[in-house]
Amino acid sequence: MFITSNGSASFRHPSIAPHKQKHWTVVTRALEGPWYLVVYDVTCRKGRRVSQTSLVGCDEALVEMLGEIAAADVKGIGRLDRQHGPGPNWGLKWIDSLWKPALREGRTVGPLLLRFDTEPMVRDALLRPVGEVAGRLLYEAGRFARRRRRGSFEEAGEEASSS
Repeated sequence: MFITSNGSASFRHPSIAPHKQKHWTVVTRALEGPWYLVVYDVTCRKGRRVSQTSLVGCDEALVEMLGEIAAADVKGIGRLDRQHGPGPNWGLKWIDSLWKPALREGRTVGPLLLRFDTEPMVRDALLRPVGEVAGRLLYEAGRFARRRRRGSFEEAGEEASSS
């Protein structure tokens, strides 16, 4: 949930959204919890493809958003978690795979299952390890390799330039 001065606005993929969308320069996170950073391609009205990044504030909204975006357009999903300790710290982990559990399993593990690119373990939305759970694959990192170079994505096979 976000606090804005104009009330709430639902996400609409720009290719199907009405021409008037609400835009905010600042949003405030109402509840302490993770943010999902979704990087995806959109087609502008002039037919040009551009990258867009959205911050998503809850698991259910992420599932809904991914249902509206073509899987091939999603270039990466990261999770920002507040790191508790001295100072205001946030940690970003890139997600390798994301599932919506089957209804029966969802009652015990919650609305999302994920696997980070840095570990083989499947976790629930509270980051607790879970075993094998049936579900529907929503996202899997594909032809784009995540590299931690200035926070950007590089297409698999490209050479990383040295700084």
